Amino acid sequence: MDYGKNGRRMKKKNSLRGGGFSLIELVIYIAIFTVSAIFLVAILTTITKIQTREGSVGEVNRQIGFIGDTLKRMVQNSSLVDMTFGTPTSTLRLRMSTSTDDPTLMYLSGTTVYLQQGSANPVALTNSDVTVDNFLVTPYQNPGGTTIVQLDLSMTYNATNPAARLTRSLETSVARVSAAQFDSSVYPSSGGTLDLGTATYKWRNGYLSGTFSVDGQTTLGTGVAGATVLKSYGNIGFSTSTYGIVFVTPSGSCLLMTMTNAGAIATSSVACP
Repeated sequence: MDYGKNGRRMKKKNSLRGGGFSLIELVIYIAIFTVSAIFLVAILTTITKIQTREGSVGEVNRQIGFIGDTLKRMVQNSSLVDMTFGTPTSTLRLRMSTSTDDPTLMYLSGTTVYLQQGSANPVALTNSDVTVDNFLVTPYQNPGGTTIVQLDLSMTYNATNPAARLTRSLETSVARVSAAQFDSSVYPSSGGTLDLGTATYKWRNGYLSGTFSVDGQTTLGTGVAGATVLKSYGNIGFSTSTYGIVFVTPSGSCLLMTMTNAGAIATSSVACP
């Protein structure tokens, strides 16, 4: 059957269309592929940034939490916070009950926090993944024997990628309650500057089993007439023969009673104490 020229032209068009894409179709396909690729790259970039950020956050939170927990444990296990109260510093100094851990120091050197116990070598508490920007401890003394150590800490993730660099801060405080029994020596932060009790708030009784040394004047029974009793279960000694016991005469003058080489008692006028 002969379809003529029109039939042959239609068959030719159909054969050309079935053999490939037209230019318009190809352009449309390329545009769709390009848009899809752009969205895919954007999604992958966002996911990568999120994963990088989460890794940075996790590492910083881990190390900043470790510093806070270590400081809390050290303060609570210490016998004394050996620092000037109310003064912020980059070094925490604690006295411990065991000689191997005494003293215990936690301090900032450069961008790393270290822990040193006794004579042992310092141990780094943070690694190179972070830089410690700030490490300040401030001790406070409250009435009733409570010592509070305040910690101000900040660190940054150490990375050249701006998307990974982030900073976290920690502000916390740790309380240490002094017990009625001490497991280490008790002494002031500096000599000759602090008092034990006051003229109003006095300690009641004191019991000592060793040597009691006083550099200044000792007064007994202040303000309580007739209540002073000095009782000794041992010898009372003097460092040289020029010292003795001062007595107040009824007239108000004072005499120093000493001992001669022959064992006789000698008295001499002396200024009243």
